[in-house]
Amino acid sequence: MARYLNYNVMEKSQSAPTHGETVSSDLIQSSLQEAGVIIGKNGDFVGLPRVVFTQVYEQTSTNDIPDAVSLVDFKGAISIGEQCFMDSTSGAPFPNDVVKLTSAKRPNFDTGKIVIGNNACLQGTCIVAYESVCIGNNALFGSNVVIMDCDGHTLQHRFNEDEVARLSVRPVVIGDDVWVGYGAIILKGVTIGDNAVIGAGSVVHCDVPSGGVVAGNPAKLIKRHS
Repeated sequence: MARYLNYNVMEKSQSAPTHGETVSSDLIQSSLQEAGVIIGKNGDFVGLPRVVFTQVYEQTSTNDIPDAVSLVDFKGAISIGEQCFMDSTSGAPFPNDVVKLTSAKRPNFDTGKIVIGNNACLQGTCIVAYESVCIGNNALFGSNVVIMDCDGHTLQHRFNEDEVARLSVRPVVIGDDVWVGYGAIILKGVTIGDNAVIGAGSVVHCDVPSGGVVAGNPAKLIKRHS
């Protein structure tokens, strides 16, 4: 049975803002860097993101429940490029959640990696990596996009003692200059080529070619642009 132990970086960091304190971009970035998050130059963080290290474990009748998340396992697991913009506020006229970046560590597997290229724009974006989510340069995400390389559960025999070992995990790769519309969901194993466009509300379960424009649930190729 899959169980989770979470470490919320912004809640635990010594540099984290206290209740009611104005949150500056510099303070947010220094808090993340303290925990081993790699951040490039000239980033702009608006609002408080939720950056979480998650220890995934099997709950059985015999094993021990972890006492705490091992931060050593997560050092460098999340990397954010230069000049990235992350909006975790509700100030925009459209609905916008907080940015959520979650790196997961399973027993006997490497820690999940999140790599975000330079000049990316995330607005209420949720990224979950059990193995790898890699995003290229100049990626633009509309509000409330979800990207995950694992469903987080099995389809059969859920809650069995070997559920974590049986999880299906496949990396996600998003190329350069990709535009993803509001509320899209990008599922495990998907590769999106450079200059692709993902329509709002799309559920992307298969690869998108470079220059491709897809939309719908499930997302289908509509056209290609140069």
